Amino acid sequence: MEKILIIGNGGHAKSLMDAIEQEERYRISGLVVNDEKEGSLGYPIIGKDENLEEIYKDGIEYAAMGIGYLGRSVLREEIYKKLKSIGFKFPVICDPSAIISEHIHIGEGSFIGKGAIVNADVSIGKMCIINSGSIIEHDCKIFDYSHISVGSILCGGVNVGRASFVGANATVIQMTKIGENCMIGAGTVICKDVEDGSMVYGGKTTLVGGGKI
Repeated sequence: MEKILIIGNGGHAKSLMDAIEQEERYRISGLVVNDEKEGSLGYPIIGKDENLEEIYKDGIEYAAMGIGYLGRSVLREEIYKKLKSIGFKFPVICDPSAIISEHIHIGEGSFIGKGAIVNADVSIGKMCIINSGSIIEHDCKIFDYSHISVGSILCGGVNVGRASFVGANATVIQMTKIGENCMIGAGTVICKDVEDGSMVYGGKTTLVGGGKI
């Protein structure tokens, strides 16, 4: 099996590592973490950001993003671009318990978690998170760096713009469009289009200027 490096050491990293173990396509070599001394799930910390080029030269060509959305996508994007410039490859990681149509497109580095359902003719961009128990119905489009949280539902034909976040147990009604850099609160039901840079929660919509979140 090819060796793979995990970036980060939090809860999302644990979910990611467990899925990699279950898939049995890659062997986890260790974690890159800047501010901790102990790894997770029995895997060691083998370096910090400053050691990435050395780790790549030592023969680890694959990496997986174990840093979650953290309320914004900017950090994930910055780290992804840094590692790509070094030469690292980001495979798609899908937990074997997920139900995934053969008729989908999914970009590099994206993650599909436990029990997720992804139906036919769905397009998922790069570095997305489709988290545990979420349902992505037919003909949805999810653009780069977006996060569909635990238990959330995208009905048929939904678009989720770049770097947007759909919170846990949220529901987006069919054919609805969510813009770029949006945040949809947990449990929210979205029945109409959401413009770029909006935060929607508890029946309220706040426009945050379209800036990156």
